[in-house]
Amino acid sequence: MKNYDRYRDMTAQDYDKKTLMSWFCSVPANRKILPLLSEIKNKKILDVGLGTGFYTRSLLKNNEIVGLDRNIHLCKLPVRLYEGDATEITKLLKNEKFDLVISMWMTDYLNPDKLSTFFAESKKVLKPSGKLMTTIISRYGFGFVYIHLARTVRKIDKYNYNKTEITEKLKQAGFTSIEIINLTTWLKVPCAYLTIAE
Repeated sequence: MKNYDRYRDMTAQDYDKKTLMSWFCSVPANRKILPLLSEIKNKKILDVGLGTGFYTRSLLKNNEIVGLDRNIHLCKLPVRLYEGDATEITKLLKNEKFDLVISMWMTDYLNPDKLSTFFAESKKVLKPSGKLMTTIISRYGFGFVYIHLARTVRKIDKYNYNKTEITEKLKQAGFTSIEIINLTTWLKVPCAYLTIAE
């Protein structure tokens, strides 16, 4: 199965081309995500799996951003970048602390063990009142179809989760306040969740 490595030879322009997932899920989901991001000011933020920095751009003006990605060549924004995996945040960033860890449309590459590790690693680098904000593909509706097609047609290892699984993994990582917001397609079919945990 091909995962992150399929982006190694890709340009930022190619990466940003709209896919089936974009049109049906992330574009309509941005109606909920972007307004929340626009309210964030004067924070130190870690963007995990930032890609070309689509969401990072909306945060750049009023915040300090650090990015982590397996394919940092895709991001041309003026942010400090670390090349690495979502499961090795503390190894790469040592004792650095953040007000917010965000990760948009990356967790579908994480199997259950890696998702748990990502949550735990995020918790370790957050300040005491810090938050994790991440999208997670749903097991239902378009989320189910998207993951099935990724695995069977494109031969990409991808994963989706339900609210109970997400909540349990966040609690195991030490998060106590958890909000899970439903994200839907244009036709209101479930596709993903926006999860905010403290």
